[in-house]
Amino acid sequence: MTSPRRRLVAAVLTAVLTVLAVLAVMTALPGGASYAAPATAAARASDTQVQHVRVSWKGTQRSPDYVQTATIPGIGTLDLICKPHDTRIRLYTDRRDRETQLWMQKYEIKKGKRVVAVKTARIYRYAHADDDGRGGTGYYAHEGLNQSPSVENRSTGGFMYGVVSQQSSRAAAGGQVTAPLPVTTFELDWSWNGFDHPQKYRSCSIDATFTTALPAYQRSVLTWRGWQAEPRTTRTTSVPGVGRLTVSCPTDPTPQDPAQVWVEPTTTDAGLYVEDVRGEGAVTTQRTTTSLGYDATTGRLGPYPLPTNGSLRMLATNGAVKRWILLSAYRVTNDRHGPDRNLCEVAAGTYTR
Repeated sequence: MTSPRRRLVAAVLTAVLTVLAVLAVMTALPGGASYAAPATAAARASDTQVQHVRVSWKGTQRSPDYVQTATIPGIGTLDLICKPHDTRIRLYTDRRDRETQLWMQKYEIKKGKRVVAVKTARIYRYAHADDDGRGGTGYYAHEGLNQSPSVENRSTGGFMYGVVSQQSSRAAAGGQVTAPLPVTTFELDWSWNGFDHPQKYRSCSIDATFTTALPAYQRSVLTWRGWQAEPRTTRTTSVPGVGRLTVSCPTDPTPQDPAQVWVEPTTTDAGLYVEDVRGEGAVTTQRTTTSLGYDATTGRLGPYPLPTNGSLRMLATNGAVKRWILLSAYRVTNDRHGPDRNLCEVAAGTYTR
């Protein structure tokens, strides 16, 4: 039998070799960006944290669980809440000095029509570069699932795609993130019934799957502030099994140098499908879809324009590999209060279904 000491030494040695292997595939890029050499297979299970969280109850249960919680690595928690008087998702972080964002593409049925909206729930202390920090939000932000203040009797067919990220404060005096934190994406759907009736007739379900890519080379977060002397305007990261994802957000975009995103696949047998959601209204008017093929001249899929204030859901394919990408973008390049308040905040996370 192997002694406990030898087993400990072997475990430490394995961990060290794993770290060295990751560093070995890191390739330096211009401007300080980096990425891991694209994999040809799916990400290892240890690279990705997947959580399936569900609220499911019926009024006939003696003690229903109305709330379930998911962990958002590096950031905080997200609650799924379904009570007869309170239906929502709620994000928490203890770092109010940073900029924490929960972006959503929210689909539901209103007055018999399928509608979609881009929603953003934020937690922050400093609203802009000149903020004194005495305002801001609390430590929680939420998005309601109900359409009326009293919560309607019945809701079915609602779902959303979301991305959670945490970035540097918008003010120099606030909390700064020196290295990108993990980005968490999620898919969620909900339904409930009987909330206008006695308890025994009530039921609810909120079902969500959260995915977080843990390696640093998969943390696609780009943030710059107008008060920075040399803001970083591009970031390239790995999309396992597909290739590289690049986000470019210039401080002074032009037709020759616009804000955009593209994918560089490892083979020519690749494609990029994009769902672009901006504003709020009927799905037919607020969502546009685009399919982009491989460009042999550039070796890219795309580019596709970055929203000024919106969200993209993209499906990147490379041979038999399929990888979904959720991206949020908010950028200001001509603030009326001056260039110090200009900014760019982009976050993207990948997942498979």
